[in-house]
Amino acid sequence: MKKILIVKTSSLGDIIHCYDVLRYIRTLYPDVQIDWVVEERNAELIANHPWVNRAILISTSKWRKSPFSKKTHLEIKEARKQLRQENYDVAFDLQGNIKSGLILSQVRSTHKVGFGFKTVPEWPNLFFTKFRFNPPKGQNIKEDYLSIVRSYFSEIPQKKSNEQVLLKISSEEQLKVNNILEQSTATTKVMVCPGSIWPNKQLPLDVLLNFLKLMKKEKPLQFFQFFFVWGSQKELEMARQLRESFTDSVLVDKMQLSSLQNLMIGCDLVIAMDSLPLHLAGTTNTPTYSVFGASSALKYKPEGKRHLALQGTCPYGVTFEKRCPRLRTCATGACIRALTAEEIYAHFKNRSL
Repeated sequence: MKKILIVKTSSLGDIIHCYDVLRYIRTLYPDVQIDWVVEERNAELIANHPWVNRAILISTSKWRKSPFSKKTHLEIKEARKQLRQENYDVAFDLQGNIKSGLILSQVRSTHKVGFGFKTVPEWPNLFFTKFRFNPPKGQNIKEDYLSIVRSYFSEIPQKKSNEQVLLKISSEEQLKVNNILEQSTATTKVMVCPGSIWPNKQLPLDVLLNFLKLMKKEKPLQFFQFFFVWGSQKELEMARQLRESFTDSVLVDKMQLSSLQNLMIGCDLVIAMDSLPLHLAGTTNTPTYSVFGASSALKYKPEGKRHLALQGTCPYGVTFEKRCPRLRTCATGACIRALTAEEIYAHFKNRSL
């Protein structure tokens, strides 16, 4: 193998779940060229990854808004040129939808590999792949992507590596990270990520606040220091409200994702929902504690003993393997919103710090 292409354009969390694929390929072929097709808005996670040689950028959401403009035409032409620049030994489509299939159709590759009929997200994708594999049920999402690649190479699963992946950042960004960490004198630095895109994946703010207060109550004041991070205006308001209750805590300025990951490495614990920060923390050696409601902790929490997750229970008896079918429509979100701070803290105490 000399050249390999990965097609995984979105979303941010799903891209992170494919990082183990990079590790696996690099273990098999240390000197192979790995290129990756990604949406431009998600490019940072690929362009700053040390094991990716070239990020091929597309902007499909922007193109759909102005499909007949000259600029769109030129950008699509350039993207097609980039896709056809190399002759790959194998191209892996880990997206599995119509869009990724169309991208794959423009790629020069000896073999094109993707999901099988039972697991492909959108069945027309099957027209664009030659080798197809169905990930087994009941495993972590990372293993789903890995199993496709492993099946193609017919390799025995390798022992999990504990080596963390350090995303590349500038010297200026590294200085910012260092300054934040050097200001703390706490025994345990705890990053708190309060937000999630979906309300039914998010703890009520008062429950999260009381949970953090319970953490503080049973330890010396300097044992825990909270670092509140945010990505949207809504999350910033939440972080500000939490910051007001802990005078020794830090409200972190908005950071690039690569810088946020480097900051996580300097922390002792990350607390999050099923969200991008949780999956980013899973690329480091920093332990995590997470709370899941309308998505499966078994499927989406970071793997390993250092990662502990609490799974809320649906009072309506709805079961699911990945995400609840009512994720976007459930009016109560009781699986996560009915949890109390006391219940969460009792579960949290099972981990050792």
